[in-house]
Amino acid sequence: MNRIKYASVFKIEGKTSIEKRVNIRPFFNAKTPLKVILKNNTNLKHDILIQGSGTLVLGENSYIGSYSVIGVNSRIEIGKDVMIANAVSIRDTDHNFKDLNVSMLKQGIQTEPVYIKDNVWLGHGVVITKGVTIHSGAIVAANAVVTKDVPENAIVGGVPAKIIKYRNE
Repeated sequence: MNRIKYASVFKIEGKTSIEKRVNIRPFFNAKTPLKVILKNNTNLKHDILIQGSGTLVLGENSYIGSYSVIGVNSRIEIGKDVMIANAVSIRDTDHNFKDLNVSMLKQGIQTEPVYIKDNVWLGHGVVITKGVTIHSGAIVAANAVVTKDVPENAIVGGVPAKIIKYRNE
């Protein structure tokens, strides 16, 4: 049903697979519409939530695992051959909170794009925060919280994520 209701949100460029219960929640009061661009041979597993008013690009041969949440109010670009495990959260937005006299709900948001380059593996339960770039060949260990850029071919883990080693070591 959502596939029909939100068909205008999707731009599909080749063969794709969208499993059951992929929930699309555009923010209708936003200045820009939510857009989801799926390149060739992509897969959205079941029970994913994609919400916001920005643009999500999922590159060729990439997939997003079940129970993941993508919050996009600016831009999230996911490259080619990217594996995103189950229960991953990727967000390009934070709420403002500095004014103690105004409810955080009313203080607005800050956005910065998230870039996940080619050939990246995000383990189960990973959290990616706004403004982060994960460079090609990187691996992010299960349940890591990524708050800073991850170098090419680095293996990171922890809260916040830190470099454990490089894949060629």
